[in-house]
Amino acid sequence: GISFARVVFAAVKSSAPGAGLGIGGPKEELVPDGDEDTQMGGSFFGLHTKPSIIPAPFPSRVLAERLVNLYFEYANPQIPILHRGEFAGVIDKIYGSEEVDAMSNGANGSPLGGTHKERYLLNIVCAIGAGIFLTGPDDGDGEGHDHHEAAGRNPDGSPKVKTEGGRKSRRSPKQFEPESYHATAMVHLEAFLSQSKGGLEELQAVLLLAGYALLRPVSPGLWYIVGVALRLAVDLGLHYEDAEAIAAKSAKKDGKRGKRQWSRELRRRLWWCVYSLDRLVSTCVGRPFGISDEVVSTQFPSLLDDQYIHPTAGITPPPPGKELPSYKTISHHYFRLRLLQSEILQVLQQQSHSLAFTSTSGDPRAEPAVPKPSRSDIYPPHHPYHLQTPFLRNFETVQCWHKDVDRRLKEWIDTAPQSKEQTGVSFSLEFLQLNYWQAKIMLYRPCLSVPVLLAGELGPNGNSARGRAAERAFGGRKVSPEEEERVYLTVAEAGSKVLRLYRQLHRVHQVNYTFLATHHLFMAGISFLYTIWHSPLVRSRLSMDDVDFTILAATSVLGDLVDKCPPAEACRDAFERMSRATVQMCLA
Repeated sequence: GISFARVVFAAVKSSAPGAGLGIGGPKEELVPDGDEDTQMGGSFFGLHTKPSIIPAPFPSRVLAERLVNLYFEYANPQIPILHRGEFAGVIDKIYGSEEVDAMSNGANGSPLGGTHKERYLLNIVCAIGAGIFLTGPDDGDGEGHDHHEAAGRNPDGSPKVKTEGGRKSRRSPKQFEPESYHATAMVHLEAFLSQSKGGLEELQAVLLLAGYALLRPVSPGLWYIVGVALRLAVDLGLHYEDAEAIAAKSAKKDGKRGKRQWSRELRRRLWWCVYSLDRLVSTCVGRPFGISDEVVSTQFPSLLDDQYIHPTAGITPPPPGKELPSYKTISHHYFRLRLLQSEILQVLQQQSHSLAFTSTSGDPRAEPAVPKPSRSDIYPPHHPYHLQTPFLRNFETVQCWHKDVDRRLKEWIDTAPQSKEQTGVSFSLEFLQLNYWQAKIMLYRPCLSVPVLLAGELGPNGNSARGRAAERAFGGRKVSPEEEERVYLTVAEAGSKVLRLYRQLHRVHQVNYTFLATHHLFMAGISFLYTIWHSPLVRSRLSMDDVDFTILAATSVLGDLVDKCPPAEACRDAFERMSRATVQMCLA
């Protein structure tokens, strides 16, 4: 009867006394100074958290509602953990539903009510809302500040009130850093988990912690938090749906039909939040997925906006043609992308592992090697290495699969919502474009072979290494020069698009998933430079102004991320060194 999440959190707290759940993180790095790879991994897993964070007092209702609105406008559409109408009830339970002075309600740090669960939910949502824009709360150039200034409001969204002399008579409440709201939330999380009976509300709490960990490093780290969420979800059976059982229950006319619909919708949305986070994090850190696609049978949640889904009435769709815009068009599009990314990574990993057994050393100066055993000598007949990935069953060759995935990615971006009138929220749709080009890089990057100039440095084995990467990606088939050039043009375009889109989003302070952004900027940047080194065709299509502007887009964003994401400094410095060498090669 003990909650699995509480066991894990207790284990984390006891194993990392300096990095407990209360204040924020260790006072010293938990990784050796000499291992840069380990440092990058440690940063992503939450080992770079700040040494001491002062918990924020409870926000006033006005400030809380502003931060909550930021969460639902920008974060919840990507990972729809919370139902907006239900969360409005959380705010009412804490501050009271009656009309009171918004500036004094809760501003002294003493909320009117609410359980530990509700106080945790409010503070962690405020933490995420406070981190939506990368600039600080008092920076005058943030998008939110400009918007409210133009509307004659304070930065917290409250109306400006002036005296006859033109002076302000009301001072807006102070917004704290996301880390401070997170520290306050952690105090209530421990009390909430000690009282919780488990279930979906506990999973929601862990998912919100993962949502915050996307913005800022937090102990025990995003990888482990998502792992806890996935195991909780599987333990609750959220990954599996019996279509016949659902149809039989739906046919019942009793008074519990609405509650069953609500419960089913909540289970579906939480499952696909867990799945999305697992695929997102595993893809970035290069680790295996937490669950196989073949065992997932849960359908997507409804596309209807939250106002049409009620805890007791269930789903009450509007009349045809009267539907309001729904943020879930964004959620569904992200779910579809994570399924495509999952397929891409699993096929490419299987191809790489399968052909790794066929590579042999070509250096005649090497000592005579012991004969390499075949796969049949190492693995029994039923081992997965003898089996083809299920994603390739309907394709004659890996190349056919490659072209089909490319087509499906194009279909995905062509069917993406095109305006905020379709979504009903302020979420920047440029992020969908960004994800499209990142997926293109993931699909084609394994096809990149060793550049000609680098192949000479590899000795007698260099020429074989040149073609081996592309052969792995295409299932061992020789790749024509025309096909190889097409791959390099595609990766060059995708890398340039990713870097420029990040610059565009950074200018409006919306590059908020700092560690993921650092990863994608660096990978897109080196992929872009790689194609310039390798392909004369790419070099002929790009002017030096194009190259310089694209390089500047990457270095400027990485430089601005250093304060929130320490590994961005090493990535920026390494990228600048590679960029200088690339420009010199082009000029030569």
